[in-house]
Amino acid sequence: MDFITSDMATIMLHADHPSTPDVAVPLHVSTTFVQGKAFNDKFAISKNWLPASTDQPDLSAHVYSRQTTEVRSRLESILGHLEQGSMAYAVTYGSGLSAIFAVFQLIQPKRILTSTGGYNGTHGIIEMYMRGRSVELFYIENDKDGSLLKSLEAGDLVWLESPQNPCGEVADLHYYTTNRKPGVIVGIDSTFAPPPLQCPLKHNVDIVMHSSTKFLGGHSDLLGGVLITKDIHVRDQLFKDRVRLGSNMGSMEAWLLLRSMRSYKLRILQQSSSATTLVKWLNSRISGESNDETLDIIEKVWHASIPANPGHEAALRQGSGFSGVFSVEFKSLHHARLICSNLKLFINATSLGGCESLVEWRAATGASVEPTICRFSIGLEDVEDLQKDLSAGMLQVKKLVEDMDEKKSSEGGN
Repeated sequence: MDFITSDMATIMLHADHPSTPDVAVPLHVSTTFVQGKAFNDKFAISKNWLPASTDQPDLSAHVYSRQTTEVRSRLESILGHLEQGSMAYAVTYGSGLSAIFAVFQLIQPKRILTSTGGYNGTHGIIEMYMRGRSVELFYIENDKDGSLLKSLEAGDLVWLESPQNPCGEVADLHYYTTNRKPGVIVGIDSTFAPPPLQCPLKHNVDIVMHSSTKFLGGHSDLLGGVLITKDIHVRDQLFKDRVRLGSNMGSMEAWLLLRSMRSYKLRILQQSSSATTLVKWLNSRISGESNDETLDIIEKVWHASIPANPGHEAALRQGSGFSGVFSVEFKSLHHARLICSNLKLFINATSLGGCESLVEWRAATGASVEPTICRFSIGLEDVEDLQKDLSAGMLQVKKLVEDMDEKKSSEGGN
């Protein structure tokens, strides 16, 4: 479709070439579709068992739902335009992990450069991929001089996660795409900062993964993943592999995600704006801009919007805005533990990117982070209400910990 605009909001509403009169996309749960005489005749003609004909009726676009469905095809058409209208190709999956595995299965790298941090599931996929294979694994944290990156050869893989879970470290995409040898693949998990907050394809990243469970879905009601690439040949092979592996997204999930993309731009920009506002306030005592004693229990705030953050400049170059997720390091593990149960608007739950604000004590998930860190995912509530909730919660937690310390001191004195 030719567009009169490159605006993301318009494209997310009109890029899926509707072939039915329904304004709202209908949900079809059928796993198989009528083939009919035309389908069989086309096959017979291809084998020269029947003479070619110009009057053959149009065939149904879909045969079996593991291959394609109407809703999934429309969804992938929209997702291919996700990076502010730049045309690419999207392949959807039943989960973000399925999408990540599809990258490794496609590329079959003999050497991998990635981070020691980030999403635990990714490390599980890498471990599974390496099982029974002779693969070398290198870590970005050990590549201060760039020699590991420059040592990679064609067919090797750099796998980035940026911003990185849970503290939002931002990778300089330009650095990786300009300092690699020809044929080295650079892929990224961009879940924490989807477009327009970060646009990896515009910085020559080869393949982008989003867990559509998070910001793309935005309603905490679907599991899914998506891979986006500018290379039609990569897209075609990913599609074939998905059919064979059966890792496709279900009909209901595809329908829910297509619904979510209609409001996508509004949600992402609001969540980014609210998170940035809250981060500025939470960091204000540390930065010397405020004497708000409410913030005394905070040791550090992690978010790329903070100018002192090492990834701040890279985040500005790579998109428009900052992630709707940030982390806070508290003075003690008890501050971190208790804040999750002393907030009214923030739900104590894992995941991120939904309409509702979430908070999670990362240590409780088994994540390899300091037990003083909590991750916050900002939803669509009024930002002033969220700030009031955080302020009241931190005051309550401050008192609870002081009482705990006083009791412990008293018991020790006896």
